[in-house]
Amino acid sequence: MSFDKPIRRIAIVGTGVIGASWAAQYLARGFDVVATDPAPNAEANLRKYIDEAWPDLTEIGLAPGASRDRLSFTTNMKEALSQADFVQENGPERVDFKIKLFADMDDATPVDSIIASSSSGITPSVMQTEARYPERILIGHPFNPPHIIPLVEVVGGAKTSPEAVERAIAFYASIGKKPIRLNKELPGHVGNRLQAALYKEILYLIEDGVLNVSDADDAVSYGPGLRWGVMGPSLQWHLGGGPGGINHFMEHLMPGLSGMIKTLKTPEITEETRKTIVDGVLKIAGDRSVDQLAQAENKELLGLIKIRAKKETAPATSAAETTANGSNGSATERLFFLDVSGGRIESLNPDGSDRRVVLDGLKRIPDGIGIDEQAGHIYWTNMGNPKANDGSIERADLDGQNRTTIVSPGATFTPKQLTLDRKSRKVYWSDREGMRVMRVNFDGSQIETLVDTSQGDQRPGRDETKWCVGIAVDHDGGKIYWTQKGADNAGEGSIFRANLEIPKGENPTNRTDIEVLFNGLPEPIDLELDLSQQMIYWTDRGNPPQGNTVSRARLKADSKDANRQEILVSDLMEGIGLALDLKHGRMFFSDLAGSVYSARLDGSEKKALIMAQGNLTGVAYADLAQTKAATARNDGPRLIP
Repeated sequence: MSFDKPIRRIAIVGTGVIGASWAAQYLARGFDVVATDPAPNAEANLRKYIDEAWPDLTEIGLAPGASRDRLSFTTNMKEALSQADFVQENGPERVDFKIKLFADMDDATPVDSIIASSSSGITPSVMQTEARYPERILIGHPFNPPHIIPLVEVVGGAKTSPEAVERAIAFYASIGKKPIRLNKELPGHVGNRLQAALYKEILYLIEDGVLNVSDADDAVSYGPGLRWGVMGPSLQWHLGGGPGGINHFMEHLMPGLSGMIKTLKTPEITEETRKTIVDGVLKIAGDRSVDQLAQAENKELLGLIKIRAKKETAPATSAAETTANGSNGSATERLFFLDVSGGRIESLNPDGSDRRVVLDGLKRIPDGIGIDEQAGHIYWTNMGNPKANDGSIERADLDGQNRTTIVSPGATFTPKQLTLDRKSRKVYWSDREGMRVMRVNFDGSQIETLVDTSQGDQRPGRDETKWCVGIAVDHDGGKIYWTQKGADNAGEGSIFRANLEIPKGENPTNRTDIEVLFNGLPEPIDLELDLSQQMIYWTDRGNPPQGNTVSRARLKADSKDANRQEILVSDLMEGIGLALDLKHGRMFFSDLAGSVYSARLDGSEKKALIMAQGNLTGVAYADLAQTKAATARNDGPRLIP
């Protein structure tokens, strides 16, 4: 089952502290939220919590469309779930209760919607026990409060599909969270177990009289705790290894650490220990209430989060400054990108300023985008429902007007990346489940299949090694390039090349001129060419180190670097879109987690133009100086001033 539909409506089941915090987070990210809880005064308590959290969320930064008015409440759980695109459950931690609750939620929720639990102790395999559609049930465990702490632990049960886990991770990342994947189920997941491991030693040290409660807290918060707020323990050991890094640490310092680990003991946790802890904590707290302490903690956490965000995002430049100064090359340059979760085309300046909506109402999962600057047109693909054979390609003016269909539903299954060959006036695209590489004239006439990878399989194809995704064209060289992604993180991805025209006497299924340029890649997605340097660039959404990257390689057969992958950018969250601006020596790329970046062509000077804003797919760069139409600059509603 596919879980890649746009997520616009969130259902919150259970509105205690965790559920209320989740509701606030989703509202701040611009979603419609419907909450349900049978408890008396649940709605009033929920709205009060959200009102109190809103100033903090405003300080973090509200997404376009964020509003507390988008919250609705009902005590009828079936009603709340009936149209939910994503469910976040926050019910009591009792096994029998969870099993029945998830069976009931499973019956009431659309079958292609993910149901995530905030449970900290019950594993998803247990919660799936009586569900008819267990493949979409998983854990999305936050750290409290979810609207401030980024971490979310994601783990599936025995019956959870890998696609549901991937989609959940991408979705959480798109709303500004930091999801981590757990490969196994275990009680307490990971974060709580790490806390427990540390506190186990703290309890022992206090019980053994080594130090008091206050000094134990200070030992963490003024020592390693400060470092851990910047980077994790393993990376800290890399620093601790000096110039030799982690290798030096493992060879010379790990033996000593291993010896220390063997001396760690388990506390008895007697009544005397409990009293010592209670007395010590109350002494530290003084006359400050729990609520006052929580507010003070949140304030400092917000400061750290803002510092991190400042490091990741591009310097702020006003739209007026960009237009007047022509920063990043020219005032007529724009970057266009597709937001799947919002169902719209957006644009911004190459420095990240003046973000605007070009066209909304794109409800068929837009994926690939290209710009015909001379005619003033945007082309984009709509993946649609792979099982329904209703993919399409559309076109509109640069201001979003005059929207028209170029390739009608039924002519292509799931069109992905597209590219425009302006010399031949043709649109080329890869058809994923259709297992084809195709093209059509700019006016929608003469649809052709150039490559058919199905080998007789029925469409929609299920063999992911045959799924065509990325596309690039060398008109003068007479070549076409495309990617076939393979199964998720299976190392089956490949990049191919063939002639633009099918050899005489052959057809798309048996052509003999297809070359394999690369294989064994995690999941290659979009392609771009720099023909002046004979370089091919691509994104990969698979797992690190090769995946979640932007890479390039030389195409010249006589070069010693030919077909050698050079990873330029790492640490993307499911890298998708890619566009080159060869004139200014830079590239732009996007990831499904909602970020758009720029960098030099060698990967240096990477900076985020927008971060965690929806689910983003294709991206296209345009120099609009040559645009003939009067739509050289989109004047759609501005999203970010």
